Amino acid sequence: MIGQPKIRFPEDEGAHPDFPAEWWYGHFNLTDSQGREYGAMAAYFSVGLRILAISDVEVEQFYHAVSSSALHQAEGFLELHWGRDHWYRTEHDSFSYRLESHGPEIGLNLSAVLEKPPLLGCGNGVVRWSGGDSYYYSLTRLRAKGQIELPGRTVDVEGIGVMDHQWMASLGRGGWDWFCIQLDNNTEIIFWHIVNLSESVESRDLTIMFSDSSVHHTRKFALERLDSWVSPESGREYGVAWRVREKTRDLDLLIRARYPQQEVRMFESLSVPNFPFWEGGMAVSGRLDGEAVSGVGYVELVRPPEGAE
Repeated sequence: MIGQPKIRFPEDEGAHPDFPAEWWYGHFNLTDSQGREYGAMAAYFSVGLRILAISDVEVEQFYHAVSSSALHQAEGFLELHWGRDHWYRTEHDSFSYRLESHGPEIGLNLSAVLEKPPLLGCGNGVVRWSGGDSYYYSLTRLRAKGQIELPGRTVDVEGIGVMDHQWMASLGRGGWDWFCIQLDNNTEIIFWHIVNLSESVESRDLTIMFSDSSVHHTRKFALERLDSWVSPESGREYGVAWRVREKTRDLDLLIRARYPQQEVRMFESLSVPNFPFWEGGMAVSGRLDGEAVSGVGYVELVRPPEGAE
């Protein structure tokens, strides 16, 4: 751990109106009773933006909806309202949540309970992000159950998820590659690269939370892109396979997109710079502490909007 914790629970799960940039993310890898796999992501931004995405892995179909409207957000506890959407902590004294999110033809209705302590970024909750210091924590092992809505059908699902909450004074002008991995041995790994407009790496960070909730944190690791995909809609190139290595814990993982077409395209109908980015589910295999491991993950690949200098 680095210094005293800068984040308190449940108080800091709520909104921080003194910070102009703040968001809440939920990522879930889910299965139905037949073992069919799905991915789900919901993100809410204090500036009045909502992203909802559902992935049907078997048929490689990616649905997403982007909306802008007022986000009603409470201070001091998690309580987000967006039209019919509702994301909230169900009990004051336990890390249990409800997430209801609705979009055209798709939807998400999940209960989630945290099975491990919150993971504070860099040990104390303050990390280096694209615009400077940021407050950041993750709930890395959520047991989730509920329903997803797809065009023409509603599916009962269960699985695991992660929730992220971050707030900062400025986003800056760079971008990032963010990874969250959930291994089958009850270990989670969160790491990222913050990149400049030139694609040089400005900062990096990697944290492992083991099954006993002990934590290994480092900035000394190697991330290599092995394969890429070019979106036919935006023309942007995204990584779809990576290798991450870290010597101290004998970490060596291959990370692959479940399928490439998981691009989120924002502002396409508005007279502002288009802002596509990649946000999708991954399959993971490799080695940690001398043992073979496998699991699932989510990856977010963000660069500045087209036309940004």
